[in-house]
Amino acid sequence: MHFDHYEILPMTEDEEDLIEEKINAYADSMAPSEPRTEEEQIVFKADDGDGNVIGGCILHIHEWGRAVLAKLWVDERYRRQGLGSLLIRAAEDAARAKGCYYLCLGTADYMARPLYEKHGFRVFTVNRDIPRGHVCWSLSKRLDQGIPDYIPTNNTAAETYRVVPGTAEDAEIIAKGLEAFCEEVVPDKHGYIPLSKKLVDADGNLIAAVISGVDSDDTADIDGIWVEEGYRGQGIGTALVSEIEREAKENGAYVILSYGCDWVSGFFFRNGFTARGELEDYPRGHTAYELEKRI
Repeated sequence: MHFDHYEILPMTEDEEDLIEEKINAYADSMAPSEPRTEEEQIVFKADDGDGNVIGGCILHIHEWGRAVLAKLWVDERYRRQGLGSLLIRAAEDAARAKGCYYLCLGTADYMARPLYEKHGFRVFTVNRDIPRGHVCWSLSKRLDQGIPDYIPTNNTAAETYRVVPGTAEDAEIIAKGLEAFCEEVVPDKHGYIPLSKKLVDADGNLIAAVISGVDSDDTADIDGIWVEEGYRGQGIGTALVSEIEREAKENGAYVILSYGCDWVSGFFFRNGFTARGELEDYPRGHTAYELEKRI
């Protein structure tokens, strides 16, 4: 595909890293009052006493004081004993220790939304028919508002198991356990299909890019988009989004999801996206949006 004297081409992993750096630097310039928290992954696990992992969670620390409970899993044989609550509290404590004031997560109608709500999480996004036939939600909890801890009625796990820091190998076990559980409800149709694209000028210089792909449940995502300053206002970003939409459809996607703060959300709204949820006061003094476009 050509856009006037520019050309849209697939992007390499190194180029994706470069674009992510540009996006992060621009975001820092828009919200400089809140120091960026150091991005990292934190793993917690519980074992059965014989070294076998029976549950765990993976926590991601993000910029400006936000943490994401990316995965939480408990082996079916050890559920309803309070182990999930132990893991949630471990994640909350770690997020606070890292300077985070928001803890966010995603869950689905076949997962544990009621448990998270008992711990003080509140829904801020509803994802209907994502994946097909189901409803998913994004939830958040302010860690700076003194919300009381929830203690489950059956709390035998607190007397029986310890939640301790885990390793990268433990994270793989946790991820595979959760994937196996989800696979029973929503079978994977295919692996992740990368769609990331760059736009280059006649001399091959990279002047714009979009990081994107199609997930195994036929939802596409736009994880980031960038246009060099001197080339903005020419419709280049819109051309990139249109190309992603076209390829996403060709690969079976029925919706494109994205995420952006208030300094970029207007671009997505102009390109047919709607806000499926808002995270208020993130970064402080701003609003972050979860966005979608049905295709």
